[in-house]
Amino acid sequence: MKINYSRFASIALIATCLLSSLNASAEEKKRIEDNSFLLEEAYNQEEGVIQYIQAYQYSKKTKNWNYTFTNEIPMPNQTHQFSYTVPLARVGDDPTFQSGLGDIGINYRYQLIKNDDLALAPRFSVILPTGQYKKGLGNGATGYQAISRSASILPTNGSAIGT
Repeated sequence: MKINYSRFASIALIATCLLSSLNASAEEKKRIEDNSFLLEEAYNQEEGVIQYIQAYQYSKKTKNWNYTFTNEIPMPNQTHQFSYTVPLARVGDDPTFQSGLGDIGINYRYQLIKNDDLALAPRFSVILPTGQYKKGLGNGATGYQAISRSASILPTNGSAIGT
């Protein structure tokens, strides 16, 4: 019988992580907080923590792609957060593809509420017309966006998180 050492090592690592999480301090107040991975979260970055977010999308059908880089920075503390998003894209039909910089987003998010039960962080954004709209890389106008995210903080026996 051939042993797959890579698979064995992966299973051992996962088991170790799971067992160590079970040994967490019983005195520590356990709760689930939503710091979303796929959705914008309702929590600003902690003071001194800068978050870099990258996303990439590719379409097999059109061969178009879109890449974004976002940088979230607490300024000067967790109550106020500044961020920006820089998009790069390739759009169009082969062989006339266009690629380049898209419209840059500048964001401000205010941590309105963050207590033991609820987090609420409204965000205001300005989208700058930096992409060449004639090439399909931008909208050709300044845009504005307002959004608010909320999250319920549940004990570990909870079954749902709202955003």
